[in-house]
Amino acid sequence: MSGVRLMRFVGFEREEEAEAWARQKLELAHPPEFFRAMIGVDDNNDFVCVVIMTNFTKRNVDLTIVMDGKRMTPRGTIDMFNGVFGFLFDKLGVARATGLLRGKNKRAKRINEHFGFKLEGVMRKSFEDDDLHIYGFLAEDYYSHSWRRG
Repeated sequence: MSGVRLMRFVGFEREEEAEAWARQKLELAHPPEFFRAMIGVDDNNDFVCVVIMTNFTKRNVDLTIVMDGKRMTPRGTIDMFNGVFGFLFDKLGVARATGLLRGKNKRAKRINEHFGFKLEGVMRKSFEDDDLHIYGFLAEDYYSHSWRRG
């Protein structure tokens, strides 16, 4: 498969390094006060996908998904999906995950919608040059999703 990266899901390894990589890709100046980061790497152990989890409450965790711009194999994507959402819904027992992304980021919107996130709202002019789109993914969305394993 030309242009497709083999991604291996590795979970919570190298969290600090993964967060810094994601923050640089997002052009953010400061790290979150508290976070968890799940990662997928390629055969060279370079980051392919990093999911940053922040703002933990009993009912919700905010997610930011950062990818290196390459397509992933279906197997790697499904492993990442189950790792992230299994942690949130099975281990933590939250009711929902919230995805926050820039309105202009068409690729991020496609990824969120492909995973099953639903657009819940738009915060207009949240950025100097863009809106903030709010997506939600509920525990029942995960438990009924065709990608769920376990």
